[in-house]
Amino acid sequence: MTTEILQLRAIAQMALTTHITPRVRSISMSLDSSGREIEFRVYTDGTLPESAAEAISCAVTEIHAAYPLGEILRINEEFIVAPEPEPMHQLPIVVYVRCEDAWVDRT
Repeated sequence: MTTEILQLRAIAQMALTTHITPRVRSISMSLDSSGREIEFRVYTDGTLPESAAEAISCAVTEIHAAYPLGEILRINEEFIVAPEPEPMHQLPIVVYVRCEDAWVDRT
């Protein structure tokens, strides 16, 4: 894994620290070959309430602002509703995955 990808993952995880809401199942990203465009994929259990979607958007803004020298031109956000236990197809840079083990009570 390149230094650029490790840096991006760290930036994203810090930005998401206070922005993950209960319906979010996973968040993953990919960086294009130019290093200037990011795909940002969020899997959710259902449609996010407006406030939860705004929390994720705040994190995306923080990622954009923290990326070195403003090098990112665009972050494309993709929200996929896939209730548990539907499979998720994460992008290569996984920054968050909710524990969905059968033995864990999340109620």
